[in-house]
Amino acid sequence: MEQPVRLKTDDAVAAAVSEALMLKDFFPEFNAEHLQKLFPHSGLFQYEPEAVVMRQGDLGRDIFIVYFGGVRVQQAFGSMAAELAALGPGTLLGEMAMLKDGARTATVVASMDSQIFRL
Repeated sequence: MEQPVRLKTDDAVAAAVSEALMLKDFFPEFNAEHLQKLFPHSGLFQYEPEAVVMRQGDLGRDIFIVYFGGVRVQQAFGSMAAELAALGPGTLLGEMAMLKDGARTATVVASMDSQIFRL
C-alpha cells in the first residue's frame, strides 16, 4: 500500500481541525502554529482515489479529519460487505477505535483526491 504524501499545514487547516474538534470556544485564536505545537506528530496527508485511510480490524488510535475531498465508509459482516456512508470535509473519523479497544470498526477509503488530517 502506497503511503500518503505529507502536506504543509496552514491557518485554514488549523481552522478546520479546530472546528472538527470543537475548539472554537475553548481556544478561539487557534492557528497553524498552535496546531504544530499541540500536535507535533500529526499532519495533513494527500490520499489518492481508492487509497485506504484505515482498515477494519486494524489497531489504531489515530483520529482523522477530512479537510478536502471525500471518503467512503465500508464495513464487512462475515463474507458480506456494505457501504455505510459517503463523507466529506469536516468529518471526524476513527474516534470509535480511540474510545474502545483500538480496533477499527470499518474500512475508510478515499473516494477522490483527498486531504486528510491525521491526529
